[in-house]
This record gives sequence, structure tokens and C-alpha cells, in this order.
Amino acid sequence: CGGYGIFLAKACKPLVLLLVFQINSNASLTVSLAQTPYCKKHRYDPQNPLCAHIIFCGSVVKVNDSEAGLAKKALFSRHPEMESWPKDHNWFFAKFNITNIWVLDYFGGLKIVTPEEYYSIKP
Repeated sequence: CGGYGIFLAKACKPLVLLLVFQINSNASLTVSLAQTPYCKKHRYDPQNPLCAHIIFCGSVVKVNDSEAGLAKKALFSRHPEMESWPKDHNWFFAKFNITNIWVLDYFGGLKIVTPEEYYSIKP
């Protein structure tokens, strides 16, 4: 996540990714509190809805030139040494355009969060 609720991706095989995304750019990302100490601390089984899961669905697209600056800044601010890696690493920056968000955090089924609601939340 780029720190703004925007998921950014980078890769070192840009031609392969471009071909894959031209065929099918659909993607999903699932994040769970099971990946943190929270569920273990509360003795929740990872499949228990109280051990919350969020599922993002959308498409992966190459960022435009103005977005590339933000993506590079986000990556290199967290991993400064990567900025000096060889130029033939051929960085490819993409973003995840979220279209659907589902939250499972309690019994009774999924909750739907719109992308507008997601992006409007202030950290």
C-alpha cells in the first residue's frame, strides 16, 4: 500500500507483466488479521470471522508518468538502496484500481465497502 490507500506494485520483468495484464488485468488481494499477532492474542482461529479479512478486487494497470513519480517515491523511501540498483532492472510500476471491497469481520456474512468509502477515510 502506498500510504494513501492506493496499492502500488513493482516488478523487474515488465514485458512479461505487460503481456499478462493485456490478456487479463483482473486481480484480487486478501488481507487478514491472522497475518498479525491480533488473532493469536485474542485466541481467534484464523477462520473465525472475528479474525477479520478484507478482500479487494479490481484490475492492475501500469501507472502513468505523473503517478510513476509517486510510486517511485513510495518504494524508494521504504527501500532506499533499491534506487541505486542497476538500470537494467527495468522497474515497472503498476497500481491496483479497486472496484469491489468485501469485509468479513463478524458472523452473518460479508459487508460491502465502496471504493469511495475506502478512499474517504483519513488515516
